[in-house]
Amino acid sequence: MGLFLMGILLWSLVIASVVLFIYGLWKRSWKALAWSGAALLLPMGLIAFDGSGSMWFKLSMVPPLLIFAAAYFMKNKRAQHMH
Repeated sequence: MGLFLMGILLWSLVIASVVLFIYGLWKRSWKALAWSGAALLLPMGLIAFDGSGSMWFKLSMVPPLLIFAAAYFMKNKRAQHMH
């Protein structure tokens, strides 16, 4: 039962991340993008650091980092428009 609940938790984090990513792009909300990246960190971190050592699995950390970068640039772009 524990593995089943862990699967539900991880997949719900992935789905929440996708929904927040789409919402963040649609509404141009850097906070939603940041939460999307945060929700995706745990599932992708488990894939990247599971001990297999393969470089392809380590590349799974790229999407959360790209989402964080998009949130950062969106926040800075909004801050420049405020001045």
